[in-house]
Amino acid sequence: MLGAIWPWPLTPFNTRFLGAIYLESVIAAAAVVWCARWAPTRVVLPMIALFTVIVLIDSLVYLDRFALRSAATWLWFVLYVGVPANALYHLWVYRDLHPADPAPPPPPLRAGLLAQAVALGLYGTGLLIAPGAFSGFWPWPVDDFHARMYSVAFLAPALGAWLLRRAAAAVELLTMGLTQLAGGTLAIAGLAVVDLAVRRVAWARTGTWLWIGLFALTALMGVWMTAASAGRPARQDRR
Repeated sequence: MLGAIWPWPLTPFNTRFLGAIYLESVIAAAAVVWCARWAPTRVVLPMIALFTVIVLIDSLVYLDRFALRSAATWLWFVLYVGVPANALYHLWVYRDLHPADPAPPPPPLRAGLLAQAVALGLYGTGLLIAPGAFSGFWPWPVDDFHARMYSVAFLAPALGAWLLRRAAAAVELLTMGLTQLAGGTLAIAGLAVVDLAVRRVAWARTGTWLWIGLFALTALMGVWMTAASAGRPARQDRR
């Protein structure tokens, strides 16, 4: 069904993985709307800007992949021009606001956030620069277009972790934690659900388990951030 209304043709694995990416994005965006404060907006807004700018550029580079006569394609570009423009505008407007809670996270979590920022940042950059090489171990074939599109699933949480390593309000840790927990578990669950129907995943391959491990660690990092949020004072920025 999704392939019929999507701007380009999708295979079952790509459909489920895109679903996981967008569902975790909904969690982050919903937290911003629900809280309506600078925390967690301070962390989520740059992630939205990075996510949508990369997707827009990738879409323009691979414009031949889109059904240009489809209303879905036009809606796609309306969203991916409007959303990054809005995000960048508000980043500029609120550029001088300070973190709601300037206290850094505990040293072990801070080290974990730095490790996540570096590891996911490097991997996401690799998908952008050399998509074939960096997606070659995935459990299903990924072309250059989708590999570059999927880079946002790593670059956005890398940016979020980088921002949280210096200052982390409880609600910011909770938002990032729930987002990553959902993204990691949904990606793995989507792979398993699709393979039950198509039987295409080579479960004995090292690459398959490396991919699963990557998202399992992302989810576990989400659990850590969620747990850490409970031990911090619930300071909120009233601006």
